[in-house]
Amino acid sequence: MENLPEKTVFDIEKSPIKEAYLLLGAKTPLELSQLYTVEDQKLMKSNEWDYANPDLITNKIKDILERIDTDTLSEQEREWRGEILWFWHHHAISCAIARYKDKTQAQIFAAKALEVQPEDHPNKITRLLYLLVNDKLEEAETWVSKIEDEHEKSTARDLVEGYKEKGFF
Repeated sequence: MENLPEKTVFDIEKSPIKEAYLLLGAKTPLELSQLYTVEDQKLMKSNEWDYANPDLITNKIKDILERIDTDTLSEQEREWRGEILWFWHHHAISCAIARYKDKTQAQIFAAKALEVQPEDHPNKITRLLYLLVNDKLEEAETWVSKIEDEHEKSTARDLVEGYKEKGFF
């Protein structure tokens, strides 16, 4: 019988973001992201997602991830940390627009979302929101014309039309 390589097991006990794993019951960086997304979507669907509520698990996770020195994380943890922080900021833009009508906060969240979003990320709505909250309608319309995914293009058109009809703030 040949010796098979041992399967590498991720040890959350040694992770600087152990607290985040424990909050969500995650055992790997990928699972952390997946379970974060589940919680995020529950809050979005119930219209309870709110960046100003420190009791929400999404905000607790975001706070843990933001205060960690990324140099102390594994490559996989850095990757999924970035995905979670992008997702949080992406939804924070919408919350600032819809719930608070807070243009300044929306602009801050949009800039941060773009900062943490990888260049090859498939989501094109974050950049569109950034352009619209910064009143760059012409650039936003050009951006929409470049979106290839039909679902995203439809969402993008709806956002631009809503912006043109009622504004965001």
